[in-house]
Amino acid sequence: MKKALLIVLSLLLFFSVSLAEDAVSSATLSVDRLPAVESTGSGILVVYFSTDDTIRAAAYTVADTLSADLFEIQPAEPYTADDVNYHNSQSRTSIEQNDLQARPTIAILPEDLSRYDTIILGYPIWWGQAPRILYTFMESVDLSGKTIIPFCTSGSSGVGSSASNLQKLTSESAVWLEAKRISNGSSAEDIRVWAESLGLGKEETGMFYIHVNDAVLAVKAEDNSSTEALLQLLEAGDITISMHDYGSFEKVGPLGTTIPSNDEDITTVPGDVILYQGDQVTIYYDENRWDFTKLGHIDIGQDELKAILGSGDVTVILSANP
Repeated sequence: MKKALLIVLSLLLFFSVSLAEDAVSSATLSVDRLPAVESTGSGILVVYFSTDDTIRAAAYTVADTLSADLFEIQPAEPYTADDVNYHNSQSRTSIEQNDLQARPTIAILPEDLSRYDTIILGYPIWWGQAPRILYTFMESVDLSGKTIIPFCTSGSSGVGSSASNLQKLTSESAVWLEAKRISNGSSAEDIRVWAESLGLGKEETGMFYIHVNDAVLAVKAEDNSSTEALLQLLEAGDITISMHDYGSFEKVGPLGTTIPSNDEDITTVPGDVILYQGDQVTIYYDENRWDFTKLGHIDIGQDELKAILGSGDVTVILSANP
């Protein structure tokens, strides 16, 4: 398998491969095969760095789901098993991760990113952060004006500050969406569900966005007349809502107008965006059951969502754009 992967991971930036028969040995994911990835000019590029099959498996699955192109960040000096020994304080990666200025050399950089509007960036968590070679990449390419969606895997660590530290190395015009940690044991289907929730690579994205506390939360919209009305409002301009906590499970605030309701008995989960009484918008960070209209869902962990929303009153902006 390793030999087959090395053949396709050449110095070419953009490629279509057929690896459906190659088994994947992954430390943390339950993914048996790499899909065949075919580019269709979607304007999406999956950039990934992987020293084993974990991030590689996730990256191929995301690219296949979104018909995206792939680019692997390959180090000029490949990492060996000894290099990534977490328990050896003198291993290559231990030394690099403890050196804020370390910038491992990349074998080849993308020649042209102008055809891409969206970069999906995959990396493992090393010592609580992205590998330093990701810093090399960020400082070596121009991502101005692009939407960047990070995802990571790890044995136990969360996203932490890994994505925000990478964001500091890019242009202020680059739009960073919330990073996703792909949980241990995630299957190919789990990864596809997340990729589809981004609303990319489709004629109608069915997405809207919540800007709150310097974060951008992507909301996968429901297919109903309520969301259709909301999206029409957002096409005319952003909507600012002052929200407050209610019942220790939601943030709620007035929409400023009334839109159609499609109420049904719902047990909410963290990340649900709900219309209440036709003129109130709520963001749920815990469970509740009532007759509501679901507007959409944010694919995010409960703790991460709570941290972004903060405690007490908060002002959010609903927008058609990230």
